[in-house]
Amino acid sequence: MTFGRKGFLPLKTESGEAEWAAGLFALLFLGILLCATLQTDLYRSSSDYLEDALALSNLASAVVDVREYGISHRLLIEDPRNAYEIYREAVKGNLNLDENWRCPGVRLISGPVRIVNYTVYNVDGNDVTVSSFDGNGVMRQWQEPLGSAAAPNGVPIESTGVYSEITYFVEGFLGTMVEAHKGKLVDVVADPRGD
Repeated sequence: MTFGRKGFLPLKTESGEAEWAAGLFALLFLGILLCATLQTDLYRSSSDYLEDALALSNLASAVVDVREYGISHRLLIEDPRNAYEIYREAVKGNLNLDENWRCPGVRLISGPVRIVNYTVYNVDGNDVTVSSFDGNGVMRQWQEPLGSAAAPNGVPIESTGVYSEITYFVEGFLGTMVEAHKGKLVDVVADPRGD
């Protein structure tokens, strides 16, 4: 047995084997990078699609009491239960969901959509009346001071508004399923010009 200059056995390789190995490794790396990029784009598209639908559904359900606004200039959502029902129908319509709350676009939403939280914040002076519906549609109601009330996403409540959160599944690479949550707060404010 003969050793090379630095005390190691000499490697016997065919001409070009190292280049082939490096090339295959680079192809594998690029393939994984491409799959990761496509998956990230799918998640981003799903997130954008749901965020727009949530904002529209929240706005549809934020029906203020016009009579109260005309008398006192206070923006209040008169009936939180009715607002919740309007929201449910708006989500179903905006996402094109069937009776089982499934979306035909299975690449963006791969399972049933569930409403996790729907909350109405009525601001009246320095008080915030919170009407919150859980995933089963059960309402709890309480009051908080204006400075300490915040939506579940951490945004402070400054005016009457609606927060909602939904959960759904997105099919990932090689059939993996990922559960996604999306929440959105929408404020209802009067036009300062009075228009």
